[in-house]
Amino acid sequence: MKPILFGYFLLCLIAFDLYSNPIDPEKVQPLNEGWEYKHEGRENFQMILPGVGLTSQGFEIPIKGVYRVRVEYPLTSPTGSQGIFLDRIQSADKVYFNDKLIGKTGDVDSYSAAWFRSRLYKIPLEWIEKGKSNTIRIEIECRELGFHCGIFRSIPKLGDFDELKDTLIQEDALQLVLIVLFLGVFLQQSISYSLNRHSRASIFLSLSAFLFVFWRIPLLHKMHYAEVPFGLLTRSFFSSQSVFPACILYFLYALFRKKTGTAAKIVMKSSLVIGSLHLFELDGTQRVLLVYAWEGLLAFMAVLLIPMFYEELRKKVMEALIMVGGVGLLAVFAIIDVVLDNLTGKNMFLSQYGFFALLISGAVSISYQNARAHRELKKLNANLEGKVEQRTAELRRQNRILHEELEMAANLQTRLIPQLDGRIHRLSVNSVYIPVDQVGGDFLDYHILNEKKVMFILCDVLGHGVASALVSSMLKVSFLELSRKLDEPSKILSELNNRMFQVLEKNFISALVCLYDLERDEFRYSIAGHPPPVLIREEPAEPEFLKGRGMILGMMKTIEPETYTIALKTGDRFFFYTDGVTEALSPQREIFGERRLLEVLKNNFSRNPRNLNEEILSTVKSFSSSKIPDDLTYLTVDIL
Repeated sequence: MKPILFGYFLLCLIAFDLYSNPIDPEKVQPLNEGWEYKHEGRENFQMILPGVGLTSQGFEIPIKGVYRVRVEYPLTSPTGSQGIFLDRIQSADKVYFNDKLIGKTGDVDSYSAAWFRSRLYKIPLEWIEKGKSNTIRIEIECRELGFHCGIFRSIPKLGDFDELKDTLIQEDALQLVLIVLFLGVFLQQSISYSLNRHSRASIFLSLSAFLFVFWRIPLLHKMHYAEVPFGLLTRSFFSSQSVFPACILYFLYALFRKKTGTAAKIVMKSSLVIGSLHLFELDGTQRVLLVYAWEGLLAFMAVLLIPMFYEELRKKVMEALIMVGGVGLLAVFAIIDVVLDNLTGKNMFLSQYGFFALLISGAVSISYQNARAHRELKKLNANLEGKVEQRTAELRRQNRILHEELEMAANLQTRLIPQLDGRIHRLSVNSVYIPVDQVGGDFLDYHILNEKKVMFILCDVLGHGVASALVSSMLKVSFLELSRKLDEPSKILSELNNRMFQVLEKNFISALVCLYDLERDEFRYSIAGHPPPVLIREEPAEPEFLKGRGMILGMMKTIEPETYTIALKTGDRFFFYTDGVTEALSPQREIFGERRLLEVLKNNFSRNPRNLNEEILSTVKSFSSSKIPDDLTYLTVDIL
């Protein structure tokens, strides 16, 4: 027992000797012993522990009192300026050195809290009593419930002022490095979102990085010596701290493409509400109560995350595996910070490193997700290209077959429509047929009833192409059948209408049927909505349109076309045509028209039918720059 007591006594002497020796002003050393505290209203000082909150040492809020510690300087003068670093004090203080004020933070007299600011005060060299005991006195006041109060965060340090300041600068430099890294994440994710508006995860990760910056900036020592208003710093710190986890939660839901349930929405919106409340002017007690509520929400967030990660990990989603590390590290560091902050107030701010790990893992997860989407898109593109090539080959094959069939149809239609050139009894004839497509809707045919009678038919089926060509074929069959039984043009048109009305829906037909009766020298014709023929006689050689128009075929069930009769003379010229001639368009969208047609017919009356038709074709093509928009069919008949 005696050796133990002796050892304890020896340790006490050593401690007393270490403290009673003069300090070395050239170094920074902690003032961890000799501290006394006197509470307002009490007469005597009592020994107290620095770096431990007054509430943890038996004092109750509100607290107002004085710290005191004595230090001895050597006889030699310090080579550099001296200072004392008190870290953060809750909540206001005034510091005296040998009863002379060296600085204050907040206001003790008319209470104004400034518990966020770090305290570094410079001690004038002329106030130091060399070789004697110097007294440092700190008046403090703390009224906020839930605070630890007093010199609670760390052991005060005394020594070379420049070295103390350099230490704070180094701490700020570390914080600035983190801030710059988070700004980098913010810019990278913002650019990523601007390039891909569908990536909601990027925008929430970007907002998280942005909020982190405004969460850490108020903790920079420089902010407290740049005269930034304390209220602005507290609003920035607590608002960003409150909203930051909600953005992280939104990010995780967006990353895993999960729909936010009712519970998640309540938790996240509550965080936003708490962050918004911190923007108002509040005292320390009110902010602490909001922080307690926010810490409760953090627990609910953890409860929401556990099943989400469990489900994603079961699916072996790589993003979940990546995020587990960041979220796990953040959870451990956050728990340590919350526990230390509530028990001792000595928050180590480990959460910032956890958040940094989380943001980095989030950025990696988004990059992996984008890379996977790119691979899948590339694979889909390859499959799509293969299908497109397959379909293209099939379409080419079908198009080739269709083209071949259209060529066969065109050849068949060419054979069905006679190319007239020469004499039929006393008639000199020449025809032109040019379809705008491979097959057309115009139809021209004739039938020799006997040696003295020749009948012609000219039709224009609405539209062009296969459907119109099919109708033209039906017209040819019907015409050849009817012309063997009937020699009256109007009756043939009436019968054609009866047959076509039953099968036509929208391919209506304009038609002209005419009969040259060379025995009687008569020309009889009937028209169903078709351009009338043009007659040119030798004296005078003035082209004129014959009368008649009539109802088109297929429009009504029954029509009663009229037959017109004209006496024939030797030298008469008849010109029949479809509207493709007169409706040809110039590049300026001007139609060829009937006036130009009559001029060509008049100026070329002396030519034979073949040369006349060639001149008409050349004139129409020149007018329309060789682009004919419709089927072109016409017939010239001269009476010999």
